[in-house]
Amino acid sequence: MKISVLINEHQKKQLLVESSLNQFTNVVKNNYEFVKSIIQDSSKQMGMNLEFLITWGASIGGFVGPLNDFIKGEFPDISSTDLSLILTGIISIYYLDNKKFIKNILSLIEEKGLKSMFSVALNKSKEFKSVFVEFISSLNLTLHKVTNIMSYTFILPLIPMLFQMAQSGQFNQQDIKEISIRLAGFGLLTVTGNMIKEIITKILKRFKG
Repeated sequence: MKISVLINEHQKKQLLVESSLNQFTNVVKNNYEFVKSIIQDSSKQMGMNLEFLITWGASIGGFVGPLNDFIKGEFPDISSTDLSLILTGIISIYYLDNKKFIKNILSLIEEKGLKSMFSVALNKSKEFKSVFVEFISSLNLTLHKVTNIMSYTFILPLIPMLFQMAQSGQFNQQDIKEISIRLAGFGLLTVTGNMIKEIITKILKRFKG
């Protein structure tokens, strides 16, 4: 026997919000786990503990995720270990202020004959960063919040979903607050719930035109 379930508009809205919450949190979790696997792989290759890099895991994942796809497209035969090393080299350049560490990992990349691949990936990463910085700067976030702008790269894979949210017109400030609290509550991001709420609000406003 077929059973029809009727829901009212409020219930429909709640289901929509919950679905979006799940999508957002899944993306952030997956990016964190992706970076974790990269760091663990590179740690074994370098013979040192790189776990401290995972602090920026979700943000790093938002930035190097597209870069990972680009490298595999350019160099389809690259091994997973070489890919991890190249990505870790790029991660160190953008997320670390430790010249000695950066020098060590770049030396290993050169020793393994990956310098040309790394240069291609690094140039593409500069393009990614330039576009991202321009976009974030255009949102008019307060100055002290953009001093470590790479902390915001977690938002990159969420932008298509934010565009859909803006176009649907179904989300209010309370919904945005709930999404921000949920994302901040996982402890996987290096920015506060209020900062997350501000950037999501401004991106949605931009997409609404």
